[in-house]
Amino acid sequence: MFYPISLLIPLMVMLPNLLFVRFKPQNVRAGTKKNPILIAAEGVGRFAVMIVPLFFQVHLHASYEIIALLMMSCSLFMYYLGWGRYYSNLREYKLLFAPMLGIPVPLAIAPSLYFLFSAVILHSGYMVIFSVIFAVGHITNSLRDYYAALD
Repeated sequence: MFYPISLLIPLMVMLPNLLFVRFKPQNVRAGTKKNPILIAAEGVGRFAVMIVPLFFQVHLHASYEIIALLMMSCSLFMYYLGWGRYYSNLREYKLLFAPMLGIPVPLAIAPSLYFLFSAVILHSGYMVIFSVIFAVGHITNSLRDYYAALD
């Protein structure tokens, strides 16, 4: 079945990325050499975490589901804080990867956690698998970009 309300899950993460398409970063350094397997994992995971929620209904009855929703909200808040920092500081490239509140690459970790917690409210094992695949690729690639930006 198709659950349109579940479209909100990927949409909430995609909103700041839509602005990113129009407002490119400033002071971009040359790219780092990335592992093609990690690039593929990130791409497959990204595609899947955007599509899988559409086929699962959101459940918010049990206490663990409410806790997962709260954790999703916290992750999304952290994600929006990171994007806010980026946009309010003249779209400085290194801010896409710089630690925030002691959390390394928050713009990679926050959406990874968000999607992982969404698996709980969707009751989807597929979402767990694809969230982990996405996290491995996205976090690792972001860390590489962060270390390259330091040089």
